[in-house]
Amino acid sequence: MTHPQWAWDVGLNGRPHDLGNISAYLGKPTGLEDYIGWLANNFDPSISWKDLEWIREFWDGPMVIKGILDPEDARDAVRFGADGIVVSNHGGRQLDGVLSSARALPAIADAVKGDIAILADSGIRNGLDVVRMIALGADTVLLGRAYLYALATAGKAGVANLLDLIEKEMKVAMTLTGAKSISEISSDSLVQELGRSLPAALAPMSKGDAA
Repeated sequence: MTHPQWAWDVGLNGRPHDLGNISAYLGKPTGLEDYIGWLANNFDPSISWKDLEWIREFWDGPMVIKGILDPEDARDAVRFGADGIVVSNHGGRQLDGVLSSARALPAIADAVKGDIAILADSGIRNGLDVVRMIALGADTVLLGRAYLYALATAGKAGVANLLDLIEKEMKVAMTLTGAKSISEISSDSLVQELGRSLPAALAPMSKGDAA
């Protein structure tokens, strides 16, 4: 345990977990239930693409839309002024039968590559996964669970070690596929199984997408 004082404080005082990005809107939360309640009350399923036009009227900074899995949605993101999209199925946690990011990415890249920044996440566990996603069309790859595991295990040093390991794994993958730089990583580096579409050939990675 790298931070025993934190565990001691929570055990004695019942300090609530803090969701820093929304705590300013809650006044004085007394427990995790306050955060969950706020999220439930502010989740609006009626939001549509038209709402992005309204947001753009008040916000001229970078705007990135997460959860894109369909090429037409990617085109809409471009049309309504987004600067970037995140091809993501949210780790498969919200809808476990949803299409994986790896399977969705090639068609989305074909539709909007060069028109908008394409980020991708879900199921990224190592440097080879990063290279795969770039080869499938991502400009940038995001990590979630991998760095959280490293942080929980060894704190800041664990995250630094993870990033170093991912970089080394990427370099090995690039060397063995003949890519001298990130810009040289392409779908040519991927093997397409006979009679199967390119994303279907990524079975090991796809299984991890919804894990």
